[in-house]
Amino acid sequence: MTISCVLSRRGGPFIALAIMAVCWSGAAMAQPAAEFYRGKTVQFGVGYPPSGGFDTYTRAAARYMGKHIPGNPTVVVANMPGASTYNYVRYIPDVAPKDGTQFGMFDRGLIAKSILDPKMVNVDFRNFAWIGSMNREFGVCVLWETKGLKSVGEIAQFSGDVIIGGTSKNGGGYVYSAILQRMSPKNVKQVFGYGATGPMLRAAERGEIDGTCTIYSSLVTQYPDLLAKKKLNVVVQYADVRHPDLQHVQTAYEIARSDNEKKVIGFLTAAEALGRPVIAPAAIPADRKEILRRAFMATMKDPEFLAFAEKAKMDIDPVGGEDAEKIIAQIAAAPKEAVDLARTMLD
Repeated sequence: MTISCVLSRRGGPFIALAIMAVCWSGAAMAQPAAEFYRGKTVQFGVGYPPSGGFDTYTRAAARYMGKHIPGNPTVVVANMPGASTYNYVRYIPDVAPKDGTQFGMFDRGLIAKSILDPKMVNVDFRNFAWIGSMNREFGVCVLWETKGLKSVGEIAQFSGDVIIGGTSKNGGGYVYSAILQRMSPKNVKQVFGYGATGPMLRAAERGEIDGTCTIYSSLVTQYPDLLAKKKLNVVVQYADVRHPDLQHVQTAYEIARSDNEKKVIGFLTAAEALGRPVIAPAAIPADRKEILRRAFMATMKDPEFLAFAEKAKMDIDPVGGEDAEKIIAQIAAAPKEAVDLARTMLD
Protein backbone atom coordinates (compact mmCIF):
# COMPACT_ATOMS: atom_id res chain seq x y z
CA MET A 1 0.00 0.00 0.00
CA THR A 2 1.32 3.44 -0.94
CA ILE A 3 0.22 6.55 0.94
CA SER A 4 0.63 9.93 -0.72
CA CYS A 5 0.24 13.10 1.37
CA VAL A 6 0.08 16.59 -0.03
CA LEU A 7 0.18 19.48 2.44
CA SER A 8 -1.61 22.68 1.55
CA ARG A 9 -1.53 26.07 3.19
CA ARG A 10 -5.28 26.20 2.94
CA GLY A 11 -6.93 25.74 6.30
CA GLY A 12 -4.01 26.99 8.35
CA PRO A 13 -1.39 25.24 10.46
CA PHE A 14 -3.81 23.08 12.47
CA ILE A 15 -5.15 21.42 9.32
CA ALA A 16 -1.58 20.88 8.12
CA LEU A 17 -0.64 19.24 11.41
CA ALA A 18 -3.71 17.02 11.25
CA ILE A 19 -2.81 15.92 7.73
CA MET A 20 0.76 15.19 8.83
CA ALA A 21 -0.54 13.09 11.75
CA VAL A 22 -2.68 11.02 9.39
CA CYS A 23 0.29 10.57 7.08
CA TRP A 24 2.59 9.37 9.85
CA SER A 25 -0.12 7.02 11.15
CA GLY A 26 -0.77 5.67 7.66
CA ALA A 27 2.93 5.19 7.01
CA ALA A 28 3.27 3.20 10.24
CA MET A 29 0.29 1.06 9.29
CA ALA A 30 1.68 0.57 5.81
CA GLN A 31 5.02 -0.71 7.10
CA PRO A 32 5.16 -4.42 6.24
CA ALA A 33 4.62 -6.58 9.32
CA ALA A 34 7.50 -8.72 8.06
CA GLU A 35 9.88 -5.90 8.93
CA PHE A 36 8.94 -6.42 12.56
CA TYR A 37 10.88 -9.69 12.67
CA ARG A 38 14.12 -8.36 11.21
CA GLY A 39 16.88 -8.65 13.83
CA LYS A 40 14.52 -10.20 16.38
CA THR A 41 14.95 -13.37 18.44
CA VAL A 42 11.84 -15.53 18.30
CA GLN A 43 11.11 -18.15 20.95
CA PHE A 44 9.75 -21.56 19.93
CA GLY A 45 8.69 -23.07 23.24
CA VAL A 46 7.84 -26.62 24.25
CA GLY A 47 6.14 -27.76 27.42
CA TYR A 48 8.30 -30.84 27.99
CA PRO A 49 11.95 -31.20 29.09
CA PRO A 50 14.77 -31.93 26.62
CA SER A 51 15.27 -35.38 25.07
CA GLY A 52 11.65 -36.41 24.50
CA GLY A 53 9.71 -36.59 21.25
CA PHE A 54 8.08 -33.18 21.63
CA ASP A 55 11.46 -31.58 22.24
CA THR A 56 12.93 -33.35 19.21
CA TYR A 57 10.17 -32.13 16.89
CA THR A 58 10.33 -28.60 18.28
CA ARG A 59 14.08 -28.32 17.77
CA ALA A 60 13.86 -29.68 14.24
CA ALA A 61 11.23 -27.11 13.23
CA ALA A 62 13.03 -24.27 14.99
CA ARG A 63 16.22 -25.11 13.15
CA TYR A 64 14.67 -24.20 9.77
CA MET A 65 11.70 -21.95 10.48
CA GLY A 66 13.68 -18.71 10.82
CA LYS A 67 14.56 -18.63 7.14
CA HIS A 68 10.88 -18.76 6.21
CA ILE A 69 9.86 -15.82 8.42
CA PRO A 70 10.41 -12.58 6.47
CA GLY A 71 13.24 -10.72 8.13
CA ASN A 72 14.92 -14.02 9.05
CA PRO A 73 14.82 -13.73 12.85
CA THR A 74 16.82 -16.04 15.09
CA VAL A 75 14.63 -18.85 16.42
CA VAL A 76 15.57 -20.34 19.78
CA VAL A 77 13.99 -23.23 21.70
CA ALA A 78 12.81 -22.79 25.28
CA ASN A 79 11.83 -25.82 27.39
CA MET A 80 9.14 -25.01 29.99
CA PRO A 81 8.11 -28.37 31.48
CA GLY A 82 5.41 -28.96 34.03
CA ALA A 83 2.03 -30.73 34.42
CA SER A 84 2.25 -32.45 31.02
CA THR A 85 2.66 -29.06 29.26
CA TYR A 86 -0.29 -27.42 31.05
CA ASN A 87 2.10 -24.91 32.63
CA TYR A 88 3.25 -23.89 29.17
CA VAL A 89 -0.30 -23.68 27.83
CA ARG A 90 -1.13 -21.26 30.67
CA TYR A 91 2.06 -19.32 30.00
CA ILE A 92 1.02 -18.55 26.41
CA PRO A 93 -2.02 -16.36 27.23
CA ASP A 94 -0.94 -15.20 30.69
CA VAL A 95 2.74 -14.31 30.28
CA ALA A 96 4.03 -14.63 26.71
CA PRO A 97 4.40 -11.42 24.68
CA LYS A 98 1.45 -10.81 22.38
CA ASP A 99 3.59 -9.46 19.54
CA GLY A 100 4.23 -12.69 17.62
CA THR A 101 7.69 -13.40 19.04
CA GLN A 102 6.65 -16.43 21.10
CA PHE A 103 4.78 -19.58 20.16
CA GLY A 104 5.20 -23.24 20.96
CA MET A 105 4.21 -26.87 21.21
CA PHE A 106 2.11 -28.65 23.84
CA ASP A 107 0.62 -32.07 24.53
CA ARG A 108 -2.63 -32.46 22.60
CA GLY A 109 -3.99 -34.65 25.42
CA LEU A 110 -4.95 -31.42 27.14
CA ILE A 111 -7.50 -30.63 24.42
CA ALA A 112 -10.00 -33.31 25.42
CA LYS A 113 -9.10 -32.80 29.07
CA SER A 114 -10.14 -29.14 28.86
CA ILE A 115 -13.67 -30.27 27.97
CA LEU A 116 -13.84 -33.21 30.36
CA ASP A 117 -12.38 -31.43 33.38
CA PRO A 118 -12.40 -27.66 32.82
CA LYS A 119 -11.58 -26.99 36.47
CA MET A 120 -8.30 -28.85 36.14
CA VAL A 121 -7.49 -27.64 32.63
CA ASN A 122 -8.89 -24.15 32.69
CA VAL A 123 -8.35 -23.16 29.06
CA ASP A 124 -10.47 -22.97 25.95
CA PHE A 125 -8.32 -24.05 23.02
CA ARG A 126 -10.50 -22.07 20.65
CA ASN A 127 -8.97 -18.98 22.25
CA PHE A 128 -5.47 -19.35 20.81
CA ALA A 129 -3.80 -18.39 17.57
CA TRP A 130 -3.31 -21.78 15.93
CA ILE A 131 -0.09 -21.96 13.92
CA GLY A 132 -0.42 -25.59 12.86
CA SER A 133 0.67 -29.11 13.72
CA MET A 134 3.72 -31.01 12.51
CA ASN A 135 1.96 -34.34 12.09
CA ARG A 136 -0.97 -36.57 12.87
CA GLU A 137 -0.44 -39.22 15.49
CA PHE A 138 -1.16 -42.82 16.37
CA GLY A 139 -1.40 -43.49 20.07
CA VAL A 140 -0.18 -46.87 21.33
CA CYS A 141 0.32 -48.76 24.56
CA VAL A 142 3.51 -50.81 24.84
CA LEU A 143 4.73 -53.37 27.36
CA TRP A 144 8.32 -54.45 27.96
CA GLU A 145 8.92 -57.80 26.29
CA THR A 146 9.73 -59.64 29.54
CA LYS A 147 6.05 -59.37 30.50
CA GLY A 148 5.27 -61.63 27.54
CA LEU A 149 1.94 -59.97 26.78
CA LYS A 150 1.20 -58.97 23.18
CA SER A 151 -2.48 -57.97 23.07
CA VAL A 152 -5.34 -56.61 25.14
CA GLY A 153 -6.86 -60.09 25.15
CA GLU A 154 -3.74 -61.54 26.72
CA ILE A 155 -3.69 -58.74 29.31
CA ALA A 156 -7.30 -59.49 30.26
CA GLN A 157 -6.47 -63.17 30.77
CA PHE A 158 -3.28 -62.43 32.74
CA SER A 159 -3.56 -63.31 36.43
CA GLY A 160 -1.29 -60.55 37.73
CA ASP A 161 -1.29 -56.74 37.57
CA VAL A 162 -0.06 -54.75 34.58
CA ILE A 163 1.47 -51.43 35.71
CA ILE A 164 1.35 -48.56 33.19
CA GLY A 165 3.54 -45.50 33.81
CA GLY A 166 2.53 -41.96 32.90
CA THR A 167 3.44 -38.31 33.34
CA SER A 168 0.15 -37.13 34.88
CA LYS A 169 -3.57 -37.15 34.22
CA ASN A 170 -3.05 -34.15 31.95
CA GLY A 171 -0.81 -36.04 29.54
CA GLY A 172 -1.91 -37.53 26.25
CA GLY A 173 -0.71 -40.93 27.43
CA TYR A 174 -3.28 -40.91 30.23
CA VAL A 175 -6.15 -41.02 27.76
CA TYR A 176 -4.69 -44.13 26.15
CA SER A 177 -3.91 -45.85 29.44
CA ALA A 178 -7.38 -45.04 30.80
CA ILE A 179 -8.98 -46.64 27.74
CA LEU A 180 -6.69 -49.67 28.18
CA GLN A 181 -7.70 -49.84 31.85
CA ARG A 182 -11.38 -49.86 30.87
CA MET A 183 -10.67 -52.76 28.51
CA SER A 184 -9.16 -54.75 31.39
CA PRO A 185 -10.19 -53.01 34.62
CA LYS A 186 -9.28 -55.81 37.01
CA ASN A 187 -5.54 -55.77 36.47
CA VAL A 188 -4.40 -52.64 34.59
CA LYS A 189 -3.04 -50.10 37.10
CA GLN A 190 -1.60 -46.62 36.49
CA VAL A 191 1.24 -44.77 38.22
CA PHE A 192 2.25 -41.17 37.49
CA GLY A 193 5.16 -38.83 38.03
CA TYR A 194 7.53 -39.72 35.19
CA GLY A 195 8.90 -36.79 33.18
CA ALA A 196 8.78 -38.27 29.69
CA THR A 197 8.70 -41.48 27.66
CA GLY A 198 12.42 -42.18 28.10
CA PRO A 199 12.34 -42.46 31.91
CA MET A 200 9.25 -44.66 31.68
CA LEU A 201 10.90 -47.08 29.28
CA ARG A 202 13.97 -47.26 31.50
CA ALA A 203 11.68 -47.95 34.45
CA ALA A 204 10.03 -50.74 32.44
CA GLU A 205 13.42 -52.24 31.64
CA ARG A 206 14.22 -52.25 35.38
CA GLY A 207 10.91 -53.93 36.14
CA GLU A 208 9.61 -50.95 38.09
CA ILE A 209 6.60 -50.73 35.76
CA ASP A 210 5.47 -52.89 32.85
CA GLY A 211 5.05 -50.30 30.11
CA THR A 212 3.53 -47.02 29.05
CA CYS A 213 1.15 -45.44 26.59
CA THR A 214 2.55 -42.89 24.18
CA ILE A 215 2.57 -41.96 20.51
CA TYR A 216 4.07 -44.27 17.93
CA SER A 217 6.18 -41.59 16.25
CA SER A 218 8.04 -40.96 19.52
CA LEU A 219 9.05 -44.60 19.65
CA VAL A 220 10.11 -44.65 16.00
CA THR A 221 12.08 -41.42 16.39
CA GLN A 222 13.62 -41.88 19.81
CA TYR A 223 13.77 -45.64 20.37
CA PRO A 224 13.96 -47.44 17.01
CA ASP A 225 16.43 -49.93 18.47
CA LEU A 226 13.90 -51.08 21.07
CA LEU A 227 11.36 -51.70 18.33
CA ALA A 228 13.89 -53.42 16.07
CA LYS A 229 15.08 -55.69 18.89
CA LYS A 230 11.46 -56.39 19.87
CA LYS A 231 12.00 -55.14 23.39
CA LEU A 232 8.57 -53.51 23.22
CA ASN A 233 5.26 -55.19 22.47
CA VAL A 234 2.61 -52.87 21.06
CA VAL A 235 -0.62 -54.19 22.55
CA VAL A 236 -3.17 -51.69 21.18
CA GLN A 237 -3.28 -48.69 18.84
CA TYR A 238 -5.68 -45.76 18.93
CA ALA A 239 -6.87 -45.09 15.40
CA ASP A 240 -9.77 -45.96 13.14
CA VAL A 241 -7.46 -47.92 10.81
CA ARG A 242 -4.31 -49.88 11.56
CA HIS A 243 -0.99 -48.13 11.07
CA PRO A 244 1.04 -49.58 8.15
CA ASP A 245 3.77 -50.64 10.60
CA LEU A 246 1.29 -52.18 13.03
CA GLN A 247 -0.96 -54.35 10.91
CA HIS A 248 -0.75 -57.11 13.53
CA VAL A 249 -2.04 -54.87 16.35
CA GLN A 250 -5.75 -54.34 17.01
CA THR A 251 -7.17 -50.84 17.21
CA ALA A 252 -9.22 -49.65 20.17
CA TYR A 253 -12.20 -49.39 17.81
CA GLU A 254 -11.93 -53.10 17.03
CA ILE A 255 -11.88 -53.95 20.72
CA ALA A 256 -14.67 -51.55 21.75
CA ARG A 257 -17.72 -53.39 23.07
CA SER A 258 -20.42 -50.99 21.89
CA ASP A 259 -21.14 -48.10 19.54
CA ASN A 260 -21.14 -45.76 22.53
CA GLU A 261 -17.61 -46.83 23.43
CA LYS A 262 -16.55 -46.22 19.84
CA LYS A 263 -18.02 -42.70 20.00
CA VAL A 264 -16.15 -42.02 23.22
CA ILE A 265 -12.89 -43.33 21.83
CA GLY A 266 -13.48 -41.13 18.78
CA PHE A 267 -13.95 -38.06 20.97
CA LEU A 268 -10.95 -38.83 23.16
CA THR A 269 -8.62 -39.46 20.24
CA ALA A 270 -9.87 -36.79 17.81
CA ALA A 271 -6.96 -34.56 18.80
CA GLU A 272 -4.56 -37.13 17.31
CA ALA A 273 -5.09 -35.23 14.07
CA LEU A 274 -3.04 -32.53 15.84
CA GLY A 275 -0.13 -34.69 16.85
CA ARG A 276 2.42 -31.92 17.49
CA PRO A 277 0.29 -28.78 17.89
CA VAL A 278 1.78 -25.27 17.84
CA ILE A 279 -0.06 -22.29 19.32
CA ALA A 280 0.54 -18.60 19.97
CA PRO A 281 -1.34 -16.00 22.04
CA ALA A 282 -4.72 -15.14 20.55
CA ALA A 283 -3.94 -11.43 20.81
CA ILE A 284 -1.03 -11.35 18.37
CA PRO A 285 -1.64 -9.09 15.35
CA ALA A 286 -3.55 -10.90 12.61
CA ASP A 287 -0.91 -10.20 9.96
CA ARG A 288 1.85 -11.69 12.12
CA LYS A 289 -0.28 -14.74 12.81
CA GLU A 290 -0.55 -15.27 9.06
CA ILE A 291 3.20 -14.77 8.67
CA LEU A 292 3.84 -17.46 11.28
CA ARG A 293 1.31 -19.81 9.72
CA ARG A 294 2.85 -19.44 6.27
CA ALA A 295 6.37 -19.80 7.66
CA PHE A 296 5.37 -22.93 9.57
CA MET A 297 3.88 -24.64 6.52
CA ALA A 298 6.82 -23.54 4.36
CA THR A 299 9.13 -25.15 6.91
CA MET A 300 7.15 -28.38 6.77
CA LYS A 301 7.75 -28.46 2.99
CA ASP A 302 11.38 -27.31 3.10
CA PRO A 303 13.57 -29.95 1.36
CA GLU A 304 16.38 -29.45 3.89
CA PHE A 305 13.98 -29.87 6.79
CA LEU A 306 12.37 -32.95 5.23
CA ALA A 307 15.79 -34.53 4.63
CA PHE A 308 16.68 -33.87 8.27
CA ALA A 309 13.34 -35.30 9.42
CA GLU A 310 13.74 -38.42 7.31
CA LYS A 311 17.21 -39.04 8.69
CA ALA A 312 15.86 -38.62 12.22
CA LYS A 313 12.92 -40.93 11.40
CA MET A 314 10.43 -38.18 12.17
CA ASP A 315 6.90 -38.50 10.85
CA ILE A 316 5.89 -35.26 9.09
CA ASP A 317 2.26 -34.87 8.05
CA PRO A 318 1.46 -31.20 8.69
CA VAL A 319 -1.86 -29.54 9.45
CA GLY A 320 -2.25 -25.82 8.72
CA GLY A 321 -3.47 -23.29 11.25
CA GLU A 322 -6.93 -22.83 9.72
CA ASP A 323 -7.53 -26.59 9.57
CA ALA A 324 -6.33 -26.91 13.16
CA GLU A 325 -8.93 -24.35 14.22
CA LYS A 326 -11.66 -26.40 12.53
CA ILE A 327 -10.56 -29.59 14.31
CA ILE A 328 -10.64 -27.77 17.65
CA ALA A 329 -14.14 -26.48 16.90
CA GLN A 330 -15.33 -30.01 16.09
CA ILE A 331 -13.91 -31.38 19.34
CA ALA A 332 -15.55 -28.56 21.31
CA ALA A 333 -18.89 -29.46 19.71
CA ALA A 334 -18.79 -33.11 20.83
CA PRO A 335 -22.19 -34.52 21.92
CA LYS A 336 -22.86 -34.30 25.66
CA GLU A 337 -23.52 -38.03 25.95
CA ALA A 338 -20.08 -38.83 24.51
CA VAL A 339 -18.43 -36.37 26.88
CA ASP A 340 -20.30 -37.74 29.90
CA LEU A 341 -19.34 -41.33 29.09
CA ALA A 342 -15.75 -40.26 28.51
CA ARG A 343 -15.68 -38.75 32.00
CA THR A 344 -16.64 -42.08 33.50
CA MET A 345 -13.97 -43.81 31.43
CA LEU A 346 -11.27 -41.43 32.64
CA ASP A 347 -12.43 -41.22 36.25
